[in-house]
Amino acid sequence: MPYTLYVFGSNGEGQLGIPAQDIISIPTVASSWPSEETISTLGSGDNHTLFLTASGQVLAAGDNTKGQLGHTIEDKRIERIEKLYGSMHFAAATCESSAYITNTTRYGGIQEAALITEGTSHWGELGLSEESSTLGHSRESRQSLPSAVIDFAAGTWHYTALLSNGQTYGWGKSRHEQLGSKLSDQKKITVPTKIEEDIPFTPVKVVCGKDFTYIASSAQEGKHRLLGRDKNNLRTSMPSHIKGWKQIGASWNAIFVLFEDGKLAAWGKEDMWKLVPDELPLIDSIAVGSEHVLAVTREGKLISWGWGKHGNCGDLRGLGEKVENDMVNGFWNEIGVEGKIESVGAGFCTSFVLVDADGR
Repeated sequence: MPYTLYVFGSNGEGQLGIPAQDIISIPTVASSWPSEETISTLGSGDNHTLFLTASGQVLAAGDNTKGQLGHTIEDKRIERIEKLYGSMHFAAATCESSAYITNTTRYGGIQEAALITEGTSHWGELGLSEESSTLGHSRESRQSLPSAVIDFAAGTWHYTALLSNGQTYGWGKSRHEQLGSKLSDQKKITVPTKIEEDIPFTPVKVVCGKDFTYIASSAQEGKHRLLGRDKNNLRTSMPSHIKGWKQIGASWNAIFVLFEDGKLAAWGKEDMWKLVPDELPLIDSIAVGSEHVLAVTREGKLISWGWGKHGNCGDLRGLGEKVENDMVNGFWNEIGVEGKIESVGAGFCTSFVLVDADGR
């Protein structure tokens, strides 16, 4: 089954996987996408993009000046989609680093997770020692976590991993309590460290914003916990439960929960654009970027809203005076692509739409 990847948004460093150009507002085919692959996870830094495919391949594009796309690639800018690794289970990116996890089984049936980080460490996000984390650009770390990983996410400067033994590990920037209040005095955690926070449920899902970590239980149980300060009322605005959740995402300053019934809930910073537009139709899937949302409606239409200055919400010229200060605020923009939508992804002012080219 052939798949086609459409890309649009910020592309000054080729992070869309096509030749660099500051703004791409019209969905454009990334011809270097391997047509047999589907996307499991999308990770995004300031100017680089990671694609983890369903087959475990890590593909990437964009800025490599800080070594965030690895030492084996000499190019400082990759204006195409290129394979970095195979046999990975998780991938995530902070502003100027990348991290990959593969679960392994040692002799005797003991499970653990092998972790690779690369790029630049400002706040310990490479997971190296205090001494090594200050040595500058293009560092790489290979280490392990004590159990298999079931979910993995990154904020702007921190990583969080959920382990199969019920523990939560994190590293990177911690001064805003994004790795728990007990670690915040250290300001940065330079090695993967168990988060000693009271989480009264078994975590199965984690997403990260700019300065927070949001952890959820199973959809049936519907419990959740915020690690981070109550900035933008992120904690005080939390609903009592999120039973029946289908997808969870985070922008820099807000949390989004899509439920199985197609309804979307969100809370957090809302002074620039409305997190859930008025009269939003029922939604099948979402992708949350730094300050925008892509969604596929139950009818299969692609829509977007939020801050669209870099073309990441599509071509806004037809919306006229409704758009103020590049904000799609309180409504949405409908975006046309050819083919049946397989999945959507969003990053730092970037948007990605994978379509089944034959499923029209």
